[in-house]
Amino acid sequence: MKTLIHIIPTLQNGGAENVLLRIVKEFDLDNKKQIVITTKGADSDFNCKSVKKYCKVLHYKGHPEEVRKVFKEHPEAKILAWMYGAIYFAHLWKIKYNTTNSIIWNIRHSNFGPNQWYQKIMLHFFGIASNVLKNKIIYCSYKSKEVHEKAFFKKQGSIVIVNRLAKKPFAKDLSKSVENEKPYFLFVGRFNPQKGPENLRTISQKIIENNSNIEIWIAGTGWDLNYFPKNIQPNIKLLGPREDVYALYTNAVGYLFTSTFGEGYPNVLAEASATGLPIIAFDAGDSKRILEAYDYGFLVYNNQQFAEKALWVLQNPITKKTRSKSSQKQIKQLDFSITVNEYKEFIAL
Repeated sequence: MKTLIHIIPTLQNGGAENVLLRIVKEFDLDNKKQIVITTKGADSDFNCKSVKKYCKVLHYKGHPEEVRKVFKEHPEAKILAWMYGAIYFAHLWKIKYNTTNSIIWNIRHSNFGPNQWYQKIMLHFFGIASNVLKNKIIYCSYKSKEVHEKAFFKKQGSIVIVNRLAKKPFAKDLSKSVENEKPYFLFVGRFNPQKGPENLRTISQKIIENNSNIEIWIAGTGWDLNYFPKNIQPNIKLLGPREDVYALYTNAVGYLFTSTFGEGYPNVLAEASATGLPIIAFDAGDSKRILEAYDYGFLVYNNQQFAEKALWVLQNPITKKTRSKSSQKQIKQLDFSITVNEYKEFIAL
């Protein structure tokens, strides 16, 4: 039986990590042998316990010898390297341990922000390397493929495999209520420049100052209430990492997607649309492609438009019946089994 080794920086609660978890789970149903190696992760990572249900997980940071042993025991295993750091380590270990592993690059990023000069330089370095090494490449979005090929990434042997609905909603999650006295807009994501925190702060202030009865709920790590102006802090609710994300989507009045760069295929948009939730979003990554066929997806291009559309959504609520109908349509369109089959065919295990 051929072995597939996944290499990824961590197993935290991010888009790539959630897709990896689902891929590992689905491949396990076909009895495919898999090993997950993190370059800087730990057992405390959000998704680590879940991944361990399906395969062995090793953390290079604490156990480099175990990683060496895996490479020595599986010199011809296929490697799926998730994100740039993992790609670097995959090739480093292949050289260091003198193995013949074939390495597939799994690119999860698109463009960088205006001040990310180092990242832009490194992007071109990887682009040149891709032509020398001639590895197969998976892009998580069409935007990602477009950006990378402009940075000289090779075109042959590459494919776009979008995430679709990696985190599957269950009926019990979609019907679960959450305790809330006021209506709320939802944001899901860690505090990171890529997620547009400055935009979220500005938009939240505009929304709340125009409607003091609305709240903004934020699910994700790294947020501090003091980041927001004092006058709106009573209307901001920081939830931290949450497992009941579909219950949060289901009970919200709208979703706020404030990223303007760095996104590939934003999983949150697939998840939110699968609950029939109205979405206001900037055009980042494949957000336009995800929302163009969705009845309640609204693309905007500045913070003023964003706040105005959010207030319009608040003033024009849709019925539960309509949301349910839209939800079922999206779940069908975003069938993750298509993604799984595309991975299987491209990796050719």
